[in-house]
Amino acid sequence: MKARNIEVEESGAQYWLWAILCGVAVIAITCTAAYWFFAHSSGLDKRLCPTGGPVGQVVLLVDKTDPLNFTQKQAFESSLDRLMTQGVPAGYLLSVFVLGEDYTATPKAVFSQCNPGDGAEANAFTANKAHLRKRFKQGFRQPMLALANELQASKPAKYSPILEMLEMTSINGFRKEDVKGPRRLIIVSDMLHNTPQYSMYRVVPDFELFHDSNYGRKMHTDLNGVDVEIQYVINTPQLQTRRNLKFWEDYFASTGARIVAVKPLEG
Repeated sequence: MKARNIEVEESGAQYWLWAILCGVAVIAITCTAAYWFFAHSSGLDKRLCPTGGPVGQVVLLVDKTDPLNFTQKQAFESSLDRLMTQGVPAGYLLSVFVLGEDYTATPKAVFSQCNPGDGAEANAFTANKAHLRKRFKQGFRQPMLALANELQASKPAKYSPILEMLEMTSINGFRKEDVKGPRRLIIVSDMLHNTPQYSMYRVVPDFELFHDSNYGRKMHTDLNGVDVEIQYVINTPQLQTRRNLKFWEDYFASTGARIVAVKPLEG
């Protein structure tokens, strides 16, 4: 009788052992499936934006109507790198426009991708952080930095249609994307508009006089709610005065935007 009880106890112990092992296996399989699901199903579209749409937008407008000197080039490329790693939050769309002599040749963004996030804030138990870092680097940071040379001029241009390109950033940047979230415009330029119709090299900039002119009325655009950062490329300091900045403050105010930062580009 005692031997039979021992056999029953051994049988029960084996049953519970197998039950525990099976439970552990199920949990392991479930965790592995969850891991690979979160690691490889990004929930992003082909531009690496959230499937529900970007949560914010940064538009970068780069003026390439004048070549950068050596120091300016170093500062510009450093600024680009800083923008990619710090200036565009995860889920935000970055749209890059180029200002050249003929604005009709470059009316649309040359780069339009979302920051998918680099995985720094991801949960290590539910996300493949190495995969996220690789996606950020190969899908967002590197393609943008590869455009650095394309965003710089090799020779001076005859005209600098800044106002026309601001219209393009409004039409093909902010309005086209219609992002429901914070919007920021970063301009890298000497901010000296120069076209046959209006040149800041020929007249002292006065927004009221400009606004009342036929050309000024044509150049009105909508940038409502946009925060503007100007990175001044100082090429002609005698013209890039407080009066020049006042013109742009009044201009952006008339569009519904506001200047939140003004920084000279070194060099």
